Amino acid sequence: MPSITRLSPADHRRVPWKNGGGITTELAMEPSADGRPDGRFVWRVSIADVVEPGPFSAFPGYDRLIAVVEGEGMRLSVDGAPPVERRRLDPAFAFPGEAPVWCEPTAGPIRDVNLMLDRASATGVLTLLAGPAAHRANAHQAAGDVLLVHALAGTLTVTPEDGEALTVPAGHSLLLHGAAALVEAPGEAEGVCAEVWRR
Repeated sequence: MPSITRLSPADHRRVPWKNGGGITTELAMEPSADGRPDGRFVWRVSIADVVEPGPFSAFPGYDRLIAVVEGEGMRLSVDGAPPVERRRLDPAFAFPGEAPVWCEPTAGPIRDVNLMLDRASATGVLTLLAGPAAHRANAHQAAGDVLLVHALAGTLTVTPEDGEALTVPAGHSLLLHGAAALVEAPGEAEGVCAEVWRR
């Protein structure tokens, strides 16, 4: 049965980075079904502020997607490969969570959004919208699939399949389980769609 949950900033959780280098704001996550005490999760969507160069925390067994949503941009060096530069609202960059990563903001502090996926349990994509724009998410959804829509600026409109349109104001999120939806960013609105598909 499809379900829809509204999440406000009060529902977000501030979590220290694993390496102690900062704080991330967890928008939503799904804990592992086995209830392991190590904090492992099936997926997590979070937003982090990066104010200075430094390493990323290691997340062995996870696939990560990251995109810059505020600030000029960042330069990522992943596992010794040549640096990759990502600017604000560029398509998400994917890399393995166990790889050593060095991040360097290119011109002052940035804010990035992260989708992390337990490689054994899920796959997914992270899509950024800068209005006017629209995105049809989880078009081939199944019961265990998840869609998280987060409004960065302005107000997004989310219309679930066979449902009524819902608005998502800036700073808020909409979490849909087992439902496809049309996500629209009118005018100068901006948002993020994290789609997760269970293996």
